[in-house]
Amino acid sequence: MIEIESGDVMHMRDGSFSELLDEINSKAKQTRMSVAFFWAALASGVMAGLASGGPGLFFCVAALPAAGVGKWLDSYRRTSVLYYDLEGDAEAAYRRLVEGFDDLLGCATKWHIEAGGAVQNLTAWKRNAGASHLVNRKVTTLAYDLPAVIKSNVTPPALHVGKQIMFFLPDIVLIQDGSRIGAVNYADLNVRWQNSRFIETERVPPDARIVDHTWKHPNKSGGPDRRFRDNRQIPICLYEAMYLTSNSGVNELVEFSRTEVVAAFVDGCRKVGALPRERTVALPSAPTNDAVDIAPVAANERKRSPLKIAVLTILGVFVGIPLLAFVFGSDGKQADTESPATLSVEASDTVPAAEKSAFTIEEVRPPVAQELVQSEPVAKEEAEQATIRHTKTAVNLREGPGTKFAVIAVVPEGIDVSVLESKGAWSRVRVNENTAGWMANSTIAER
Repeated sequence: MIEIESGDVMHMRDGSFSELLDEINSKAKQTRMSVAFFWAALASGVMAGLASGGPGLFFCVAALPAAGVGKWLDSYRRTSVLYYDLEGDAEAAYRRLVEGFDDLLGCATKWHIEAGGAVQNLTAWKRNAGASHLVNRKVTTLAYDLPAVIKSNVTPPALHVGKQIMFFLPDIVLIQDGSRIGAVNYADLNVRWQNSRFIETERVPPDARIVDHTWKHPNKSGGPDRRFRDNRQIPICLYEAMYLTSNSGVNELVEFSRTEVVAAFVDGCRKVGALPRERTVALPSAPTNDAVDIAPVAANERKRSPLKIAVLTILGVFVGIPLLAFVFGSDGKQADTESPATLSVEASDTVPAAEKSAFTIEEVRPPVAQELVQSEPVAKEEAEQATIRHTKTAVNLREGPGTKFAVIAVVPEGIDVSVLESKGAWSRVRVNENTAGWMANSTIAER
């Protein structure tokens, strides 16, 4: 048996992604504050319990809020943000890849082949139902996921291959092995596939096609060997195998219980690999949904000062202890607390055809609210008939119903607006007493 496994992910690098890859791996190496705070608070509670003879152990419950504070800190310290704006050929190619992955995901059973070898003598051939090759396989997982240290507006297909996970992002394939991450360009990824006749000694998947049968112990002519008492027939299923390789060390074999499902995924990978490899600094003009443009922010600007981290650490560990003691020890009274905000990202499934060109990737921060400029006052009669909505994202407020009109102001996410009139896919809204303009209907929703 020969093991089928990839090389060291740290040797898998792509020139256009090297800087971001270094930052991702650097953040992944940082201490997880959620774990550190949890054990620090737990140890403090144990020490307090030993010092007080037992009652102090109650303070061990402070480990939970301390872990929550640490997790919130990790969302800033140990996270890299990737923003994708897919348009034109890039959007079509990646959609093809995702649709192909959905076909793979729909198979009843998926296996990762960990090792394989050829049968080289007659005795082994008879013992293994006449198989020409033997494989060591395990059921694997396909899902849509991201590495823990990455936030993005796109949740990519994720293929588990043993200890490693392959994330198929719109412009790169990230390969994670524990806390280490490598990158492979689609153009360097070689994917082959073929049908595989498999002698199934386990349960036959419900969507598999049985093409023949053999015996558990066949003779030279293919019939049953009468010397074996327990010599039952075994089905031969037709599966489809996908083999992924690259010059940088990728070497993985995956098998699926259905046939004719790999071609679409491979076609999507090849189309993405054929796209231009430019990565621009500025994002293109706002698409039809008129979401506000986002500018890249350098990594060092997102770092929190050590003083802030120290203050939050003290608050999480020490302030949380008396707070919990008050909550649980005040005659059944409960205090309402507000948990820290967490970062949530939505991915857009479609991009309007009118705005298609090429994709760009940027490392960004959430948009910062900008002050609204004043325009003409809104008539009192219009205000009385207005319908209240709120913005789903940061959005451009324009002088007219269309992206060709100038931007009056940038309205932050979650701001209440009054809809005065609608024209096609656009609505005229009032933001405050002196500010009104047009924004796309897709960027506002009911309260």
